Amino acid sequence: MTSKLSSRAFDGLELVDRPWFPYLCTEVEHWQWETKGDPHFNLWIAVAGRGYLACDGRTYPIEPGSFFIFSPKQEISAAHYSGQRITRFSAHFHPTRAGERLHDVDGLPSLGETAHSVDVLRKQVDRIMRIALRREDDQTLADTLYRLIQNCLGQPLRSSAGSIDPRIARAIQIFRDAPASVESIDHLAGSLGLSRSHFDRTFAAQVGQAPNQFLINCKMIHARRLIEGTQLRIGEIAQSLGYKDIYFFSRQFKAHYSTAPSQYRNTVVPRSLI
Repeated sequence: MTSKLSSRAFDGLELVDRPWFPYLCTEVEHWQWETKGDPHFNLWIAVAGRGYLACDGRTYPIEPGSFFIFSPKQEISAAHYSGQRITRFSAHFHPTRAGERLHDVDGLPSLGETAHSVDVLRKQVDRIMRIALRREDDQTLADTLYRLIQNCLGQPLRSSAGSIDPRIARAIQIFRDAPASVESIDHLAGSLGLSRSHFDRTFAAQVGQAPNQFLINCKMIHARRLIEGTQLRIGEIAQSLGYKDIYFFSRQFKAHYSTAPSQYRNTVVPRSLI
């Protein structure tokens, strides 16, 4: 989705809080972010890493240079699926015109756009952070953030596929929320109206990872959480995730986390709870 703001849409902004350092997602396999009902606008920029973000019934890829400007009350969720950790910059604000706060702005929200130059975007974010850290006055900070937003929305954008295909987004949701329900990739592809080969190609192109590996990653995330947060036996955890062979489950877990599930439990769960 590409939205262009006219120069009259808003001519300034009011900070809700001072921007913080770009946030590094610290749990590669676990990171998820959800928010809803925020009363302010939110600028969200990815400067590293890849993932996906869902908003208003559509799913968008996150990649370096992706930026989103969310309007108040929107429900948003995002997640990281593999590889380099996501680093994001976020700033909360209210747009203003002639000093008056605006509650709606033509052209916003702006979802799923990608800057032409990630390096330029990083430099602009770095400048904002220098101003914030030096505790310069809020007006200077607000003016600089305003110029960043205008630059984002006014600069040439890289051509992209826009939002993720709704069928692929549905597969992502199933993999993420109910991985044990996937009987086979062939069956899932057919239920989405796609051949297996077309599903594999489209999923890999839009997500950056083969669907079978993505499914394994999701199962391992659930396994790790069940080991950390429940007293289920390892065999029960394997069965709950659709594994018929506990040894195969254990091999996949060890390949993913470099430790067997029972050893992992011993390292993270107090002995009194085992």
